[in-house]
Amino acid sequence: MRDIQTNVALTTLDYIDATEVTILSDEPEESYEDSTLIGVWLHDTPADTRRAYEREIYTLLNYLDAGRTDRKRLRDVSLVDLQQYDTSVLRGKAPASRARAIAATRSLYKTLTLGRYITFNPAAFLKTPKLEETQTERYLTPEQVEAITAQAKTQRDRTMMNLMYFTGMRVSEVVALTWKDITPSPSGATIKVFGKGSKTRYIYIDEELTQELNALHGLGADCVFPSGKTGKCMTTTQAQRIVVDAAAKAGIDASPHYFRHAHISHLWQAGVTGPEIRDEAGHANIATTSKYAHSVSGKALGSVLRRK
Repeated sequence: MRDIQTNVALTTLDYIDATEVTILSDEPEESYEDSTLIGVWLHDTPADTRRAYEREIYTLLNYLDAGRTDRKRLRDVSLVDLQQYDTSVLRGKAPASRARAIAATRSLYKTLTLGRYITFNPAAFLKTPKLEETQTERYLTPEQVEAITAQAKTQRDRTMMNLMYFTGMRVSEVVALTWKDITPSPSGATIKVFGKGSKTRYIYIDEELTQELNALHGLGADCVFPSGKTGKCMTTTQAQRIVVDAAAKAGIDASPHYFRHAHISHLWQAGVTGPEIRDEAGHANIATTSKYAHSVSGKALGSVLRRK
């Protein structure tokens, strides 16, 4: 084959499978800053996950840099370094915090190894601790949900908590909700939720909740739940504080996730099927949904041994 303009012979190249191309080039290792590698690792991850994982890795690096005259880079971290950090720092944290830190470290070094930035993965030998199930600790009765909602300072806050309870939406999904995500229907409305794992699902709400939401239209914002200070979408931190404060006034320890837990648990108690609950909650696996059933619907098998 020849170029039609230059008449120079062209060489046919073999097909290259793009999946075999690594995330890094052949440049020297020294040219890659840790911040660049962390950015590659966290590319396209949700904002909340990105912030949490970045914090974990930089906390690790700051620990390793303590007392050193030169900065230890990601490629220089050894298994001994990670084990010392786990023993000295992570084991003093709550189990969930330790598990998140180890998960972040394992994920980062797996990416660096697959990208051929390093040849040995020191984090592969770290074991993520198994966490104790705490579903029952986050259980709210319907009466407690009502008591917390009754303490809302504004109609916006009350409607937000009702939406959390009657749909089971995550707090991040609730604060990101815009009016274009809500489509009216003859019996209420359909809410389009873009949630965890970049997956879209649809939740149907009744007429009463739809009317509550429509009453907020007067706030004049694209977001259904705008911040009173900025006029932009409320942050998850703001929503968290609103629920925690209302719960405290009601004498109850609760957060937004308690409302999601209550929604799923109460649906199980009402006889709604597992697959239906899974789809509405946006769970990837029915096993996750089933945990909520196990926390509230267990039978006291030992009662059959009681004498009548």
